[in-house]
Amino acid sequence: MRRLLEVDALRGLAIVMMIIYHLAFDLNYLEVIHADVDNGFWFVWVRIVQFLFLGICGVSVYLSKRGFKGQLERGFKIFMAGMLVSFVTWVFVGDGYVKFGILHLIGVAVPVVVLFKRRPKAAIVASVVSILLGRYFLTLTPENPYLFPFGLVAGGFYSLDFFPIFPWLAVPLAGLATGQLLYKKKNPTFLEIFAKVPGLTFVGRHSLLIYLVHQPVLYSILLLCVKWLS
Repeated sequence: MRRLLEVDALRGLAIVMMIIYHLAFDLNYLEVIHADVDNGFWFVWVRIVQFLFLGICGVSVYLSKRGFKGQLERGFKIFMAGMLVSFVTWVFVGDGYVKFGILHLIGVAVPVVVLFKRRPKAAIVASVVSILLGRYFLTLTPENPYLFPFGLVAGGFYSLDFFPIFPWLAVPLAGLATGQLLYKKKNPTFLEIFAKVPGLTFVGRHSLLIYLVHQPVLYSILLLCVKWLS
């Protein structure tokens, strides 16, 4: 099957949008600009990025030829990348480190979502159940502090980046169903226009590496510029 470049391009678009957000975040943190990066425009912007990443995860699982074992290996690789993010943020941030971020979630989601590959309707049902469980878990305050990956958080919990399995598993599950709807015949769609944007496909194909390195590189460059100009 010919690789659908539009999926890589959409993933690349998500990466570019994420870099733009982190540029605004870092400039605000360094007090170069004053921007409310947690609300309003930037809140919507970063939500679009997150939904793109997670939705494309589901689409990619649908299009992939890998079975459960292959997706389990892929998921483990992504999960360990998430653990690297956890370690680095623990070193520099302390208690607010990324405990279960978007890479952890994708690492878990990939082998789960592949189980629904031939059952897109069941994937939609599971997506709705994930949302309902996530909302229900918000009403609970467990004593066990280690249930946070499932969305059960004890009092005082804080994490820089937090994407619990429930409700966020709903998005890649919905992405799988969307992939079945759009790519049942494995042909390009109207989204192919994104593949014509120079560089997006390349960025999408190397999204994990760029995700891991872009923020420390970006922040270091901005910090040096601020110190040089001050």
